[in-house]
Amino acid sequence: MSDEALKQMPDFQGRIYVLKEIGCIDGDLVVQIKGRVACEMNSGEELICTECLFENQLDDLEPEEAVAIMSAFVFQQRKTSEPSLTPRLLYSTAIRLGELQSNYNLQINPEEYANENLKFGLVEVVYEWAKGTPFVDICELTDVPEGLIVRTIVRLDETCREFKNAAAIMGNSAVYKKMESASNAIKRDIVFAASLYVTGV
Repeated sequence: MSDEALKQMPDFQGRIYVLKEIGCIDGDLVVQIKGRVACEMNSGEELICTECLFENQLDDLEPEEAVAIMSAFVFQQRKTSEPSLTPRLLYSTAIRLGELQSNYNLQINPEEYANENLKFGLVEVVYEWAKGTPFVDICELTDVPEGLIVRTIVRLDETCREFKNAAAIMGNSAVYKKMESASNAIKRDIVFAASLYVTGV
């Protein structure tokens, strides 16, 4: 093994311990259902998204509420006006995962990990959009540029698809249907209008 590979071994081993601890793999390193679900997650941080599902954090929410909270996984902008809604349960899950990784000697600060992977600046905006509020009105709720709002909502549709696939693996038909409803709620109007550049009209 190269020197570079050997340097990576403690980090690799730490990640293995974390995956075992949260149940993504077993003692023989065989991927479990939780690990298969994590593999479906590409839009947001895999561990946080997976724990969100396995902790049933979306189960008691309406589709509009669920997709609003999921916006924290895909929203990119760091500096925004203070959101009126910050889902504490999801944030505490991220902190716990950050602490777990830190305990296994991964170079992670739990608060930075949570803040880097969860940005709640568009939760209220996405909720209102999913409820049917016109685009011009949701833009009044935030100082985030319109283009970034559109991009976030488009990415959220992909996140809904990933969560739907994960729900199918878990056998959770309620979340599967909820993700379908959430996707339908946000996929409308100007945000998903066909681009002239794409259609060539």
